[in-house]
Amino acid sequence: MNHYVSIDKSFTGLHKLQIKYTMRFSINYMVFSIITLFILGCSHKKNTSLEEVLKLAGKNRHELERVINHYKTAPEDSLKLKAAEFLILNMPGKYTESYDAPWEDVATVNLRWSSSSDKSKVIETYNIGEMIREDDIHHITADYLISNIELAFQVWRDKPWGKHISFETFCEEILPYRIGTEPLENWREKVLASFADLNKLLKEDSTITSVEACIKVNDILPRFRLDKDFSNMNFTQLMATTRGMCDSQAALAAFVMRGLGIPITIDFTPQWKSYPTGHSWNSVCDSAGQHVSFMGTETNPHSPHQGSTLQKAKVYRKTFKNQKLVDTDTSNTPPLFQDNIIDISAEHNNMTNVAIPIKYHSEIQSRYVFLTMFYNFEWRMTGYAKLDSDSIRFQNIGKDVLYLPVYYVNETQIPAGDPFYIDNDGKLYTLKSNVSDSLVSFSAITSENDLDLNWRMVNAVFEISQNSDFSDAQTIHTITNAPNIYNRVRLKKPQMSRYIRYRAPIGKCNVGEIVFYDTLGNELYGTHIGSAGSHENLGDTGDKAFDGDISTFYDALDENNSWTGLDFGEQKTIVRIDYVPRLKGIGIYEYNEYELFCWTNSGWVSLGEKTAKRNTIVFDIPQNTLLYFNNNTINKRGKVFFTRGNNIFFYD
Repeated sequence: MNHYVSIDKSFTGLHKLQIKYTMRFSINYMVFSIITLFILGCSHKKNTSLEEVLKLAGKNRHELERVINHYKTAPEDSLKLKAAEFLILNMPGKYTESYDAPWEDVATVNLRWSSSSDKSKVIETYNIGEMIREDDIHHITADYLISNIELAFQVWRDKPWGKHISFETFCEEILPYRIGTEPLENWREKVLASFADLNKLLKEDSTITSVEACIKVNDILPRFRLDKDFSNMNFTQLMATTRGMCDSQAALAAFVMRGLGIPITIDFTPQWKSYPTGHSWNSVCDSAGQHVSFMGTETNPHSPHQGSTLQKAKVYRKTFKNQKLVDTDTSNTPPLFQDNIIDISAEHNNMTNVAIPIKYHSEIQSRYVFLTMFYNFEWRMTGYAKLDSDSIRFQNIGKDVLYLPVYYVNETQIPAGDPFYIDNDGKLYTLKSNVSDSLVSFSAITSENDLDLNWRMVNAVFEISQNSDFSDAQTIHTITNAPNIYNRVRLKKPQMSRYIRYRAPIGKCNVGEIVFYDTLGNELYGTHIGSAGSHENLGDTGDKAFDGDISTFYDALDENNSWTGLDFGEQKTIVRIDYVPRLKGIGIYEYNEYELFCWTNSGWVSLGEKTAKRNTIVFDIPQNTLLYFNNNTINKRGKVFFTRGNNIFFYD
């Protein structure tokens, strides 16, 4: 019995020890579990921003919560949880904009927009309807986000350069599930399937860098044919179409490279100095965290492209993160600054900083002044600055550009100061908006760039013939040098002919005006003959060379076989030929009436009208102001100009 008791006591002691241990473990586990559950359960509540987004999701909240819960439980998924929260936190404002129609119909409409003046008729005929917007926060699925996160992490971690790419860079330049407002699709799976061999090669090359990988990928991307008016396309549509503008090229490069784990951005300038639009391109992040620019599907990193060589006023980078450079309400924020962008102008050359005084104060209180640049008599939005108490300071803006600081109030631009120009040396020229300043005499003549196209007449010939097919053509004059505006040729001896023509040199056909004269100095008239059509069917046909208007011109359909001439109806004697090359229409032309305009804070103000003698006109002008001539005869504006020292400077 004692033995039994002894065993019982031993058993009981062991049991008590086990119970004590088990209870301690259980209590600790319970405490750990409760704390863990409390932390996980309250994470939304603590992260008020995330909770606000979940509220915005409405009925789709459960899909977003499924993603969060998917990555909550396993400690090894903590970074993926942060990635999921990054995508969800920045989801508001992201959306798909597309037509509810078969892609082949949408693609056909896209292609035809550029060759039909009635866009609405094309859309109606193909019955593709109106654009439909679907906000991601209300329609995206948990499965889609989880798949995106998993594949993004996979390609980040299995590439040799991945260890050099920070989590912050990964979130912006690899992780995002969309590029713009394209229709969503499982593009990562498609990229990995389409570029499987290349993906394997990139993983196995232990020394390859992200920049070198970018070059390998870019080399095999399809080349694009530039075309306008395409709706936003996803990866599949871009690969199938390979047409569009630079933003489509940049988008395809971003899809493919991010799909393969290469950190890529889309950069842009909102407005070129000398072209009607802006431009987009890409940059790849290297192992040191620096960005190297390139043009997706076209040129590689370290090779020149428009984004790296042409002069720019400002440069921005698109971001997935919801961040605004300007914190104002929509009606007082230009569309450019309503997008998610960061200013990367400092990464580019030929930039400078300027400080100018505040000359005009807005009636509506504003913390910002915006920067516009001059293009085709419009002030186009390009930059911004926060107001100081006494000045406006614009950082990293391009040289050799004409600017105007403005307020943006109720979607209207209001001058905040005088226009200013920064030359290539960084010197600032402020152009006063005041017409009452002292005047100087100014003799305007045709600027040289009005003759940019005169070289197209070199080696052209004038021929006469007795037959309409010019089978017996005889050359009576050859143009051997680039002509001036007004050109007069007196033939060595009079020529008798019924037919006469101007035959353009191969590969270049332009002529502005042609007049033939007889022995009495009378102009010879006839019926137009010549090659049919015009370049891109723009209406610049051969008869424009005989319409008496030097602002019009002949631009041939077939530049390798083009001519324009006259059928006099009978034999005529030709002793003189006057001709004008194709002009840009910005010069001073004989007998044309010109009106001088000056920029003021209220806009352009007329300073008077005069008629030109030959290609010269004289005006008294205010100094250090922005001016231009309007040719009232042909209703065309010339280039803006201003005094720069003792010289007149025409702004290109």
